[in-house]
Amino acid sequence: MNIKPSWDNNTVSIADYFECDAGPILPHSETAKAMQQTFGALPKEFRKALRNLENYPDVEGLPVAPLTALNGGFGGLRFINLGQGNDIIIGHGGLMFNESQTKQRTVLLTEDSQAAFKLSESKYPVFLLNRISKEQAVELKRSFSDCCAVTTCDHAGDLKRRLSGSGIKVIGLSEPATQFTDAVELEHEVNRLLINTQSINWKAPKQIKAELLPVKPLNKAMLPLDLAEYVYDEANRADNMPPDFVAVCTLVAMCPVVGARVGIKPKRRDDWTVIPNLWGGIVAPPSAKKSPAFNAGTYPLDRLVKEAREEHEEALKQYEVSSLVRDSSEKALKDKLKDAGKKGDEDKQNQIANQLLELQEADSGAPILKRYKTNDASPEALAELEKHNPNGILVCRDELVGLLSSLDKNDSDSGRAFYLEGWNGNKPYEFDRIMRGAGFIENHCLSILGGIQPDKLIAYLEPSIKGLGNDGLLQRFQLLVYPDVTNWDYRDEFPNKDARNAAFELFRALDKLTPNELVRIGALPADEYNPRPYFRFSDEAQECFIQWTKHLHGEIIANEEHAIIGQHLDKYGKLMPALALVFHLIDGVQLGSVGPVSKRCAEMAIEWCEYLESHARRIYGLVLDSATMKAGTFCQKLKNLKEDDDWRVKGFTSRDVQRKNWKGLTSHEGVTDALDILVDSNWLALEEIESTIRGGRPSKRYWINPKIYEKR
Repeated sequence: MNIKPSWDNNTVSIADYFECDAGPILPHSETAKAMQQTFGALPKEFRKALRNLENYPDVEGLPVAPLTALNGGFGGLRFINLGQGNDIIIGHGGLMFNESQTKQRTVLLTEDSQAAFKLSESKYPVFLLNRISKEQAVELKRSFSDCCAVTTCDHAGDLKRRLSGSGIKVIGLSEPATQFTDAVELEHEVNRLLINTQSINWKAPKQIKAELLPVKPLNKAMLPLDLAEYVYDEANRADNMPPDFVAVCTLVAMCPVVGARVGIKPKRRDDWTVIPNLWGGIVAPPSAKKSPAFNAGTYPLDRLVKEAREEHEEALKQYEVSSLVRDSSEKALKDKLKDAGKKGDEDKQNQIANQLLELQEADSGAPILKRYKTNDASPEALAELEKHNPNGILVCRDELVGLLSSLDKNDSDSGRAFYLEGWNGNKPYEFDRIMRGAGFIENHCLSILGGIQPDKLIAYLEPSIKGLGNDGLLQRFQLLVYPDVTNWDYRDEFPNKDARNAAFELFRALDKLTPNELVRIGALPADEYNPRPYFRFSDEAQECFIQWTKHLHGEIIANEEHAIIGQHLDKYGKLMPALALVFHLIDGVQLGSVGPVSKRCAEMAIEWCEYLESHARRIYGLVLDSATMKAGTFCQKLKNLKEDDDWRVKGFTSRDVQRKNWKGLTSHEGVTDALDILVDSNWLALEEIESTIRGGRPSKRYWINPKIYEKR
């Protein structure tokens, strides 16, 4: 194709437009021959005009092609310098192939000569530029509404960054085009890439709420007066710690004091009995003052423990002295028995033998230390503690995940079943071991108190929610709270000693309750059918319980979409009467004879159930709504990306996200779930890249919606 351009030396400085192309055209190559054949030689008239230009290469005899200006007119010439391997550009513009197809097909823009030559054999219009700038891209977009830049995958990111904001798509070929590239295969790859990278019609991103579910706040009216003063004073002095922590720890610490000595029958006629042993804990991140809360909540119990140890030490001293006397008496009687035997005095022998028997029967054995709690015990050791402490034992673990993990590992030897059965608190427990022999626990009654971090709780909850190992263990932790974080506020105040002493005296009074004392304050006595005293609701309280339990099972649980939450709420059938009984016993020791469980105590217990339900939904929501939580975390990360960040220019893969090790986004499943939500919410667009006949594996790439940065 020979050309006869019109050229005005007065208006164009040719030297200003000289550039060298980085892609060499080898002499005598097939491409060089094709160029010579396609473009021919420069007309002699024009060649002579350029021969004597100062500081300019000689272009005589080089193959030449016309350059199309960005406005569609003639812009200059492109000489193919086969000897030097460089193209020489005089003027400006680009080399246009298949120009007649610009209205029917997507215009392909490229800086790669080889790609341009190969693609020219297709039906695509191709525009070869020495370097595509953003300004050129904008002008080309005006001339050709449907255009796309073509480069290799390795350079696609750089080109996208350069053309950012121009509205021109960029596609990356799986490998650079060469003289050996099959033009048909290359066209097929471009077809596929164009389909997968159609300009995205970005919609407004939807709001993604990554907040914890709301919980009801604790208020002083939910606690008996003396406990409320103590709880709020301890929380306030711990630099404004949530009072929920101390309240739950205190209530659970009270359970082994009351324990299995008394029960409540929630129904008016039925003999179903509830024991007020409870499992509870606090959910909080590290350094959230879990330990100070435990210390405050168990302080009254720890004082009882100290008193019990002191009493045991004194009793042990007395026993040792009495043992010396008994041993001496026993030795003297044995000597007399020998003498009587030698004399053949049978009456005397029988008399001394009876005295020995009475002496041995009077020995009740060494005093046993009264135990209230343990921090670490195997199921076998815990069973031994319960044998001698029929009211029950509190298992107190600062890190609850340690206990849960040990029970998971201990499933084969019934350790987990031992805890599950101890939750009821109203049945005896017999066990037999080959080495340890047989054992009998009069009241298998366990209470548990612990703390756990949200991330560790999520890891434990996920298998249960997915149906793996869900035996109801965690659902038994009914006093489990995850309150809102309070603002840290420096406090330096004297402890309220009156409140502290009042809480301890309350614990001590409950600990000293005997069956007769329980009957005096309104319990029905034990009999052949009831091994312990028990309370019932007053008529008004009974009506409160009936309405509450009908609403719980008939409406809340019946309409609950998540099975694990329904299972958790179902165990509130024990929680409500147990709390009502505890509050009633507190009234009893403080006020004297009070009769059946009052309506006020029943209403306090119901308020606690509603409060704890909100916390249970937040806790289970850590897993049930975890994908949304993770998506919310990811949203904040995306918003903080700088304008020139590779992710905003090149897009990213799920693997790129996982490598960041962001909180909650460390597993493939977690990342995928979050990405799916972001795609559905118009924060991201998904590009699915299939394998091609030229190679490569299928992959997915995500593109960020630029609209998320518009209101920054």
